[in-house]
Amino acid sequence: MIQYAGLVLVLLVFTLMTDGALLSEFNVRTILKQLVILFTITVGMIFIFSHGGMDISVGAVLALSSMAAIYTMNAGAPLVLGILVALIVSVTCYMVNVLIANQFGLMAAIASLAIMIVSRGIVTYQVSTSVTKIALVDVKPLRELGRNMPLIVTIIVLVGVVGYVLFHLTKMGKQNKAIGDNTLAASQSGVRVKRTKVIAYLLAGILVGVASILSLSRSAVISENTGMGLEMDVIVALILGGMALNGGSRSRMSSAFVGSITLVLLNNGLVMVGVPPEVVSLVKGMIFLVVVFLLLRRPATEVMPR
Repeated sequence: MIQYAGLVLVLLVFTLMTDGALLSEFNVRTILKQLVILFTITVGMIFIFSHGGMDISVGAVLALSSMAAIYTMNAGAPLVLGILVALIVSVTCYMVNVLIANQFGLMAAIASLAIMIVSRGIVTYQVSTSVTKIALVDVKPLRELGRNMPLIVTIIVLVGVVGYVLFHLTKMGKQNKAIGDNTLAASQSGVRVKRTKVIAYLLAGILVGVASILSLSRSAVISENTGMGLEMDVIVALILGGMALNGGSRSRMSSAFVGSITLVLLNNGLVMVGVPPEVVSLVKGMIFLVVVFLLLRRPATEVMPR
């Protein structure tokens, strides 16, 4: 219940500190626009973290997918095709990621680091060599998407429901948790470990692709800093939601739900009370350091993320 208590505490503290402005209609709309991106990503990351994996490429992949969507739509393609291209780019990155980890036996964190460096490098090169800023020529279709609150709420609910069902009510979710507890035991019990990991990364890739379009609907432009630090936000959100980073049977989809809402409220509340953005990042960094310290103090029988 600690994660729920943390959510309630953050909500109460910043509601009082902002004299109720935190829950004003305008600010709730802002919170939902921020939440839909982080929430969509964390739901996908649950499947990776539950089997003991670790992904730090999400920010760079989101930036690359958004850039691909911009080039596609600026070439005259409809919004649907731009979304499809973003999904293809994101899924491809995550498939390469899991292929490296599965076939060469590298740690998931190292494989995702390679994807992050390549993806961020492509985005940085394109931005630095472009004579004009990389932005949508016709922003109206995506702007309408980003301002459609019923659609945003629908996406949050749909992603949450589908994610919960897949993770808790299907064999796929149970197998991911079994791998996180003990890979060898899961394999000897009939779980196809490599295949299960591929499906987990596929789901994560799809949701990161969706999030890249949602992010693009807010900014409509790509810079070298697009998606920067997003991987940290995802990890901190999962930690705040009570996620065990070594995965296993204790993994819960509620970690994505509670953690995402808590972190977005924390970010929004700190900004509203006048805390500089740099200090907001410092707070998240301190939370991460505390959790890493707690992980390092776990009993020797438990493991860190693989």
